[in-house]
Amino acid sequence: MNISRDLEKIGIFPKEELRIEEKNRIARDVTEKLCSNLKELYDCYNELYMRLFNCDMYYADVHEKFGDVFYYYKNNTIYIDSKKDISNIDSYMIHETIHYLQNFSKINKDKESNRAGICQFMEFKLFGLGINEAIVQYITAKALGNKIHRINNEAITIATNSENYYKYMTSLVGQILLLIGEKEAIESCLNSTENFENKLYNTFEENTDKIVKNFDLILEENNKNDRDESKIIEIYMQTQELIYTTYFTKMCKRLTTIKEVDTEVEKLENYSNIVGRLLETTIEEDKFKNFKKDMESKFLKKYIEINKNQSRNSLTIVYKNFINNLWNKIISFFQSKIIKN
Repeated sequence: MNISRDLEKIGIFPKEELRIEEKNRIARDVTEKLCSNLKELYDCYNELYMRLFNCDMYYADVHEKFGDVFYYYKNNTIYIDSKKDISNIDSYMIHETIHYLQNFSKINKDKESNRAGICQFMEFKLFGLGINEAIVQYITAKALGNKIHRINNEAITIATNSENYYKYMTSLVGQILLLIGEKEAIESCLNSTENFENKLYNTFEENTDKIVKNFDLILEENNKNDRDESKIIEIYMQTQELIYTTYFTKMCKRLTTIKEVDTEVEKLENYSNIVGRLLETTIEEDKFKNFKKDMESKFLKKYIEINKNQSRNSLTIVYKNFINNLWNKIISFFQSKIIKN
């Protein structure tokens, strides 16, 4: 395999390797941002720092389509444009170093080598390329301190923490992670495990493949030179509907305690704050608002049902305790009579 020729074909022309102190600075600064802004990584500083410090890094002429940082998986190396100020730890730098961390397992013989983060390389297809990119960028934006906020264009309003890169995919990832938590997503993304994939399937079941496939479709369209944003928005809205209808419908059926109902009601309310909406949609046509109203009614019925069952059980217990106490008193009375006689 001629790595240099492969790199030149895609527009990467390597130069000199970074000096030790330069690698140290990048490894330190990237790790500090990751561990300071993602609570799941607070205790991972030493491990992440050493993994990044061991990365091969070279200066290069990097084609503008890659920004100014490019990770090449075939030789597990990061190429940084010669004109880049390496003290500026920006989105490109963090995103590409995360890709390196994902692929780090390939040189760790104790781990499987058919995964890179969430993405799985199967015999005839890839699984999760789009959602992997989305989670990498979501983590990147969090590492830079970006919060989820609402942005609009002439067609749609969405909430994302990454306005300039993969905004639709990070918006959808933000919705998924609000519902199922970030822990498994971050761990699987950086360490190439199956935990997040398993949680997706346990949560969204038969709709998981469709949701994951839609991320791939958005990524594919997003990377085209003549990208069709209306097509991306259409897929985005379809995916969003799959996410919230599948999750809340299934969760409602599983609720058994008042605390669980309260948790899901709060999630539904929080979800409504980050849901994407087409700007010209009327209230009557707003699918999410109609769904939310229906779910609120179902949650209320579930609350009443659980409360009634708990009250009935409480009365039963009180009655049983009363009978037991009465019986014990009767026994004690007769025992005292026998003793006196």
